[in-house]
Amino acid sequence: MFLRFILLLGVLLPVSVIASTFGLSWDNDLFVGSDGHYTNGVRISWVGEAHDHCESNSNVTCGVADFLSPLPGIAFRDDQHALTFSLEQMMITPKDISQSAPNYNDLPYAGYSNLEMGLFSWDDDSLVGYGMRLGVVGPSSGAEQSQKLAHKVTGSDEPQGWDNQLGTDLIGGLYFINARRFKQFQWDSALQGELGYAWGVDANNFHGTSSAGGFFRVGHNLPRNFIPDYAGIGTAGSLVGLFDGTGFGWEVFISTFGEYIGYSYLETHARQYNVETRDGVLGVTAGGGVHWDTFSFTLAIQSSTSPLRSRDESASFGNMSFMWKI
Repeated sequence: MFLRFILLLGVLLPVSVIASTFGLSWDNDLFVGSDGHYTNGVRISWVGEAHDHCESNSNVTCGVADFLSPLPGIAFRDDQHALTFSLEQMMITPKDISQSAPNYNDLPYAGYSNLEMGLFSWDDDSLVGYGMRLGVVGPSSGAEQSQKLAHKVTGSDEPQGWDNQLGTDLIGGLYFINARRFKQFQWDSALQGELGYAWGVDANNFHGTSSAGGFFRVGHNLPRNFIPDYAGIGTAGSLVGLFDGTGFGWEVFISTFGEYIGYSYLETHARQYNVETRDGVLGVTAGGGVHWDTFSFTLAIQSSTSPLRSRDESASFGNMSFMWKI
């Protein structure tokens, strides 16, 4: 099933006419010196070429924008529009991965892979995105093989309990995101600053949430994207507009967010395990990055209150993101 997602992504990408931005994002809790719970995640994203003046264009992107134009925030004639495709894979494990037998007082092993397809529309100050996702939980996700490979590369202990992972199930859903530049600053030292916020709803049958957060970043020749947080609310929306500027630049950013958890697949389908989610979490992300005309790199650390009622310690992981203009 995971290979089918990759093939489907290869089929769909040419539909976006020319994919102008490619991103590879990697989450791992080894960046913060731990190994357990949300242990690893990989996202591959494409953002298609931006199109405006859609009233006089007949390409696929403008056709999708026209179809979605009755929705709030899609200004068909005035905004820029781009299609996005993302392939994401997540691995969830108990804290002790050396045991092969299930520990019903902890989380189960669970793998999740999904394909996201969306349309983003934006002007100088705001961004709106609508999309859908289709995924799979279980052995077909390929999460077991990916985690074992990651642990082999990093020299970590091999997880022993994947034979007891949750079974195969289909995942689907819709999402919405809105981001806005609230305030921009320019200082005499050539430093720039930007204050913004984002909120969104991700209605799916794996981890259904609504989220809101704000960010502040400072640097030189700041990137033109709307959301600097590649591990949290942003998803593929963090790539939109990234390479609209030119020249070398850098940024340091901090963001805070709150997330309401409306549905948890683990809580619903792993009843023999001690999994009870909280109503929501609060978190903070801090990081920095550099960018050139055709390449960008960021490194960030995210920490939040635990989504599990049985855990008091924070849930933390690091994120590395690489982006290319092609």
